[in-house]
Amino acid sequence: MSVTSISVQPSAYLMQSTTISPVTDRTGSFYGNRRSAIAPPLSDLSSVYPDAVTASSEPLGWQNLRALEMRQTASEWTMPPLENHCIIVQLGPSLDVTARIGNQSFDQSLEPGTITIVPAGLSMHWRQGDSAANETLHLYIHPECLRTTAESIDVDYGRISIAPQFGIKDEHIHHISMSLHHELKDNNVIGRLYADSLAKVLAMQLVRRYSYLKELQISHGGIAPGKLRKAIEFINRNLDEEQAVGLSEIANAVQISYFRFSRGFKQSMGVSPNVYITGQRIERAKKLLSETDLPIADIALRIGFASQSHFTTTFRKLVWMTPKVFREMI
Repeated sequence: MSVTSISVQPSAYLMQSTTISPVTDRTGSFYGNRRSAIAPPLSDLSSVYPDAVTASSEPLGWQNLRALEMRQTASEWTMPPLENHCIIVQLGPSLDVTARIGNQSFDQSLEPGTITIVPAGLSMHWRQGDSAANETLHLYIHPECLRTTAESIDVDYGRISIAPQFGIKDEHIHHISMSLHHELKDNNVIGRLYADSLAKVLAMQLVRRYSYLKELQISHGGIAPGKLRKAIEFINRNLDEEQAVGLSEIANAVQISYFRFSRGFKQSMGVSPNVYITGQRIERAKKLLSETDLPIADIALRIGFASQSHFTTTFRKLVWMTPKVFREMI
């Protein structure tokens, strides 16, 4: 992927649309149905480019996510900073696009199924190489949904940020997105419940795969960066060799006390050592489920679980589905 800098110019269409289309309750936050006397920031692009919307989840009553199917006929358009994280899935044919998300520039060919992630609060300017209409699926998730998801796996959401992505391939997100795209066409109660459950899985994927620590150490008592890196290397090396990892062994490896390591690791990483280790084991399980035909029971043992049932319970808690379903989705 080549990267180039572009000059971001306000789109005339955007300026006109935001001038004549006032922000109403329809553009407010959909998560928890919160409202404010002060007009909130835009939650999606439906009020900016209403003519581009070909389908919307708004009348379907989804609680954790909003979906828009869009057909942009303009070769250049701008997404203002939104209150929600936005995932864009390319539906139409391949096209060459130059884009800027926040202060990052991108220039590449987008194939059908590729994914772009625009974190809440960042703008995006999009310019494509030809004038062909472009069809995309937009999925909007409120940061509060991600916060709830992060807390469910003992991750301090205040310590992480979602990283911008452009034109990436992620089979898991693509499968979830296509399932939501199908539900967008089907107005029933079961579809609403299913869509809300998929939104939680999508939020989990954003937290686990596309977030990063805002800083390595933010408070007194955290582990020094060098020792923290050494601890993480020790954990990963032992997991790669399919060895059990004890916290006392890690503390000894970085030459600090067990108590100071346990407390300092969480202050530096935002999660406890046990939660981090479990997350790394599950990531290895996902790789084995995706790339091998090993029985699930064998995978459970290889990544350090005493039984398949314990592995399945932990996997479902973190990934929101069983290992069997995850393998079938790949």
